[in-house]
Amino acid sequence: MQNTKQTFNLAANKLATKYVSSSQEILVSEEVSKLAALTHYPSPISSAKCKMSKEEKIAFIADKFRDIMIALDLDLNDHSLARTPERVAKMYVEEVFSGLDASQFPRVSFIEDHYQHENKANIVLVKVKFHSFCEHHFVPMFGTAHVAYIPNGKLIGLSKIPRIVRFFARRPQVQERLTAQIADSLCTLLDTPDVAVSISAQHFCVIARGIEDENSHTITNVLRGGFDTNEVLTREFFEGVNRKYVHV
Repeated sequence: MQNTKQTFNLAANKLATKYVSSSQEILVSEEVSKLAALTHYPSPISSAKCKMSKEEKIAFIADKFRDIMIALDLDLNDHSLARTPERVAKMYVEEVFSGLDASQFPRVSFIEDHYQHENKANIVLVKVKFHSFCEHHFVPMFGTAHVAYIPNGKLIGLSKIPRIVRFFARRPQVQERLTAQIADSLCTLLDTPDVAVSISAQHFCVIARGIEDENSHTITNVLRGGFDTNEVLTREFFEGVNRKYVHV
């Protein structure tokens, strides 16, 4: 009886140790994070060595935006408009274009994937709402990104994928580059070629000007690895993209 109890306790301890080990988060190295933030499809960001501080950028943009408003014959003495240049400058630097600062790339950690079955890994599919700005007209675009990957021994927290999407969205963008950046960044972080990204978005440069088409949607897809070469995986990904989600 004593031997049986000792054997049970030993097995339980081993199981507990394995559980703790499998759930430990491992931080992605700084070098890999830098590569993931840059990607093979970098945004056209100046490489000037002497860059302004955040405060200098806000002051500079506010001053120039004030000139734009004056050129448009707006009365900056009006109480509703008086602080608009500063509001716009802070919004640009601290919010909608904060993804231009590589130091804002989210800190990513992962855990080992112990949930494969029948020698196959699960597909991880995350649906993310985002907003960005068209770099041609500096007006908003917004939509949904579906991001999927097949774990290569690594799983990242589900909240990290929306953070990565929004990092690349928070800058002047074109949708094709945004899609490619998200896919490339995840390939680097997860050390896997099996990544798929599908984005459907509406652009205010189409809605509010030009053709003024309120019903227009633009869809871009990047399929890599098995999602590109395996018809079953491709179909499974787009079935997930097109699935109607029930809100409870």
